[in-house]
Parts: sequence; structure tokens; C-alpha cells
Amino acid sequence: MSFRAWAPDFDRWPESWMGVEEDLAYGKKLLPWFAGFLQALYAEGLSRKTFVQYRDHLLSLGGTIIREVSLYGEYQVDPLESLRESVADDGILPDHYDQMTRAELKAFERMCRRFEKYLVESY
Repeated sequence: MSFRAWAPDFDRWPESWMGVEEDLAYGKKLLPWFAGFLQALYAEGLSRKTFVQYRDHLLSLGGTIIREVSLYGEYQVDPLESLRESVADDGILPDHYDQMTRAELKAFERMCRRFEKYLVESY
């Protein structure tokens, strides 16, 4: 089975991150690494609740990366490099971090650490 059973809107994530047209293409370039990570989590047999937490934080991470890329016009930066920088050292703060509880922030950091480990081991 596939992670898509628990992330049915996955292919539409780049559209949800998009502010300007260039964002869509850049967001689509992030999807292969996100898909690999979600599939690895799914294959581990995580509970649905835990998987959904990782999925939701990953969706938020993508939006934050796109906002940064768009804000600074960094569309030429390699998406894998942007991703690696964003998950390093417990990760970039998500856009709505000021509305997150301490526990939610810790969970986001955990997801970033795990994603960073996945990227190091896989790419």
C-alpha cells in the first residue's frame, strides 16, 4: 500500500503553497522527496495519528520553503538544497509558529530531524 491512502491531497500541495506562478513549479520539484519520506514513514507502520501529524507538519514545511523562495526570488536554488537547509538544526520555523503550542513546535522539530536523517541516508 501507499502513503497516499492517508494523504489523498498530496499532489495538490504545491497549489496550496502557491502565491505566484513560479511557486507552483518549485513546489512540484519538492514532491519527490516528500513522497519518499512519507512512503518510508508509512512503510514503518506508524499509527494513523502519528503519520497524520508528520504529514501535516510536512505540508507546513513545504509552504514555509515556498514562502522563503518566493520572498527572496530564489527559484534558481536547487530544491534539494533548500529542503536540506530547511530541515537542518531542528528545522526552519513554520509560518504559523507563533500560533503553535510548545508540544506542536517540538513535534515539528522532530519531523524535521527525521526528514533530515532520511535525506542524508537516501540522497
